[in-house]
Amino acid sequence: MKNVLTFRNIIVAIPLLAIILVLDYALPQVDVVRAVGVEIKRMDTEDSKTGQQRTRDVYFLQTETQDGKPRVYRNEDNFLYLKFNSADLQAKVQSFATDKQLVAVRRYGWRIPAFSMFPNAVKVWAVEPGYSHIPVFNTIVIVGLLGLAAFVFLRVRRRLKAMAQKRQEKEEREAREAEEAADRARQEARHKDADIESFLNSDDRKTD
Repeated sequence: MKNVLTFRNIIVAIPLLAIILVLDYALPQVDVVRAVGVEIKRMDTEDSKTGQQRTRDVYFLQTETQDGKPRVYRNEDNFLYLKFNSADLQAKVQSFATDKQLVAVRRYGWRIPAFSMFPNAVKVWAVEPGYSHIPVFNTIVIVGLLGLAAFVFLRVRRRLKAMAQKRQEKEEREAREAEEAADRARQEARHKDADIESFLNSDDRKTD
């Protein structure tokens, strides 16, 4: 357990968890539900620029799962998803709700009751019982992100390996230079000792 909860693992896990949460919120998902009705709520919001309260109408789509659990979606335009037909989608779902048509709802976002958050519906279309959606777009995005992450990881790993190799070569070079300097110092010391010995021997011969 101590090996898992290391500082390095925590530092890596935090951005990874953040990326997973962002993808889970932003990537479109498809729910198969029955259209029940539509609703328009007048909501008070605060203008981020002026700080004043303003009132606007918000569309909601009312559906239920195939086992009878209620599920509500917000129906608002979104530039990133190129959705500009909220009113048309509202009318379409109202038509489906007449016969409680089984529909597929492409949406993004989360349902958090404590914050009155609803997933936003992007597209709705009629489906047959047993319909199963294949998330092609999400698969492409996730595979692309994994490929990009692998590419970055390999580049960083190669760079770190090259830096480690350069550092090792520098240390080896410095070690060789230190050893050569030590050898030169030893040779000079031997030469000095030889000179001193030669000088002393020459003095002894003169004395004789």
